[in-house]
Amino acid sequence: MCGIRGRAMAVVFACAAMCSGAVAARDCVGVISAGGGYAFWGEVERGARLAGTELGLDIYFRGPNDENSPYVQKDLISVVEKMRCKALVLAPNVSERRQEVAHLAAKDIPTVYIDRDFGNHDALAVIATNNYHMGEMAAHYMALALHGHGTVAVFHMKRGVPSTDERERGFVAGATAAGLSIVQEAWVGSGVGEARANIQGILPAFKVLPDGIFTPNESTTLATIYVLRQMDAAGKTKLIGVDINRLFVDAMHDEILYGVMVQRPIQMGYQGVMTAYQAALGRMPIQYSVDTGSFFVTLQNLNTPDFAEELAPFIKRVEP
Repeated sequence: MCGIRGRAMAVVFACAAMCSGAVAARDCVGVISAGGGYAFWGEVERGARLAGTELGLDIYFRGPNDENSPYVQKDLISVVEKMRCKALVLAPNVSERRQEVAHLAAKDIPTVYIDRDFGNHDALAVIATNNYHMGEMAAHYMALALHGHGTVAVFHMKRGVPSTDERERGFVAGATAAGLSIVQEAWVGSGVGEARANIQGILPAFKVLPDGIFTPNESTTLATIYVLRQMDAAGKTKLIGVDINRLFVDAMHDEILYGVMVQRPIQMGYQGVMTAYQAALGRMPIQYSVDTGSFFVTLQNLNTPDFAEELAPFIKRVEP
């Protein structure tokens, strides 16, 4: 049966088209993340390798250590070309990636974007979360947690990243519409260390912490958790972040983190490889944009059956 463990997937092709045909084991698909070292990209890799196993493909998965490394990503794309991979799945970290995508297309190597798109339809398809809607939903749950009134700080990641820009924009619009007051907006950076240092210069300056804090990705959420722990701020603010890892689960238990909007990176990796490889075989995507969805997780619904498969790697607490 097509899909991850038999689950019905949001598809770009009919399942029969994705699952048909013998594939030589020597064929490969390159999968390049926007950054490295985070649980999110590890789950993208897991989904990509599941698709590779189903198709009999080798998966070349790599990514720069930080999203501030566009030249590293460019070099990794060159490696994919030199390896003669049949297709590329890419989370572009700068808009200039369109040049490499065009170069690969001229050599009949199709590219599918995952996680974000710079709006120029450079690739054949983009498989990602509807980030604006996810930001709106985070604002909705923040408003519920704060009973429709209160102050909120927004720690943006960095300007110019389409995925987090849209989440932040959606959250600010949704929070304002819900009657919450945005009292702080700051761009804190893409790396955990950089974000932590910047947040350490912001939060302690408040005489009273904001009622809520929104962070748009894994690194900014992790950095905020570190600072709130240092401030002994358990239960003093409602932090809503994005993505999940085991440290986030610990922070929920410790009342540092209220909840997270969780994407479906496994599906991004899985569908990205399926879509890109079928394109390499001449089966073009029937739609450009595919929303892989998201859901809200708190300590109260962490262990519900609805999310069991996607959250299983993270729900065991890290022992001190």
